[in-house]
Amino acid sequence: MGYKAFLYRQKDNDDRDCCAYIEPRLRFECDHYFGSLILHGACYSNSSYLPYGEIETVLTKQEYQRLLAFNKAIGELGYGIKKGDDRYQVGIALGESIQDVFDKLCSDDAQVFFEKIQEREKEFLMDKYRLSEEDIEKIFYEYGLGYQDRSIVSYIFGSVYDCGYEEAYALDIISKNNISERYFDFEAFGEDLIEDGNYIELGDGRVVSLNY
Repeated sequence: MGYKAFLYRQKDNDDRDCCAYIEPRLRFECDHYFGSLILHGACYSNSSYLPYGEIETVLTKQEYQRLLAFNKAIGELGYGIKKGDDRYQVGIALGESIQDVFDKLCSDDAQVFFEKIQEREKEFLMDKYRLSEEDIEKIFYEYGLGYQDRSIVSYIFGSVYDCGYEEAYALDIISKNNISERYFDFEAFGEDLIEDGNYIELGDGRVVSLNY
């Protein structure tokens, strides 16, 4: 997975997937087509771009509209492109025309803007899950991908045992009303899940399930 730059956050929205990232570069895929700009988050990928008035972004309205126009044009080039042919040259020119917008999304100004978004995302999680600043910093530090918003938290279990219990059934490792559940070590399973890296134990004993 290539580097993802923060593009926008949807305004006044409590949805888990309100933040969107893109890969800010021209991509010539499989030697025959140019890849369009896909929106990504910890739990989704799609091409449903929101209107400028509904988002918070470091881009100006004109820059955002240029990005959408580029995405439409690059997609319309279609498939079966050969390096050096007319459509390939058009694609390269389109990439050059939008490079300044890509650069802005990777700039220091964009990072400062994103850090402000992150602080509000952290506050959202703190309020929703009764997390301390120490908890939040641990979650965001230990999360292994570039997404840094509310969507990285899937669920918070009350304890290691609760995590092992709920996930053992959710993953169909054991089944309800089966004799095996009498002998299954839910605590040990929860500890193993934490060791596996997709779960984090907090100072108060709760366990955070992360979205990857």
